[in-house]
Amino acid sequence: MSFQLNNVRAGGWPLAPGTGELITTVTRMRANERTEDKVDLTTGKVSPYRYRKTEISSYLELGLFDSLTAIGELAHTKERSELIVGTFENNGISRLKAGFRYSIGTWEDILFSVQPLVTLHLEDINENPVAIHNGDMDAELAFVLARSDEIFGLDTFSVQEVGWSFRDSGRPDEFRADVTFGIKPRPGTMFLLKSLNAAAIEALPNEKVYRANKLAFSVVQALPKESMPGASIEAGIERLIDGEGTIEETAYRIGLWYRF
Repeated sequence: MSFQLNNVRAGGWPLAPGTGELITTVTRMRANERTEDKVDLTTGKVSPYRYRKTEISSYLELGLFDSLTAIGELAHTKERSELIVGTFENNGISRLKAGFRYSIGTWEDILFSVQPLVTLHLEDINENPVAIHNGDMDAELAFVLARSDEIFGLDTFSVQEVGWSFRDSGRPDEFRADVTFGIKPRPGTMFLLKSLNAAAIEALPNEKVYRANKLAFSVVQALPKESMPGASIEAGIERLIDGEGTIEETAYRIGLWYRF
């Protein structure tokens, strides 16, 4: 999701034609347990578990027309899973995403948009709960609601995204509902609080149910215009607060944003 510091607007708003924003992020994720039962009912032993993942992603938004913004993303993933049965590793480009966001119009100060996205997965992801493999594709249609406001004299915004992902290879479709709230306490500084929620529509191939509810917080700070005009840095944390059929993950994130 893209944000603009000058007028506290989020990815729910279109970019002006010919302008864009590139966000490059490094995320470090770790987990030492799963949400599901780890006890081997045959032996009574608890399976040791350790998971680490580092992901570098570049997210791009580019204004094409007044109401149409192109969206793209490329991600590289390095992960390591240590299980009682052995160690599994992945290292390579993991996904390519492309689509657009089209602004329908405004009602009661809320901007409504539709956002279709297609994701091509380029490697097997060991700990992905929906069993993603190289060559799998997701097609998502999301509805986006965005609103700017002012609270106690501070510029704020909120963005709600509700999406449905259609998935191939026998993987169940996924529903997600994300909410982002942003506040600008001073010029050039922005706080972001996100609620990220996703669930598989039906049981996975392993007959387990997937559901994840996460909270994320980050700070975005604009860099001096004299040295790096249009650039900002981000630092944040994301944590699973409730879930089923997934891992108890904590992720730390740093990013560089550049508007052009």
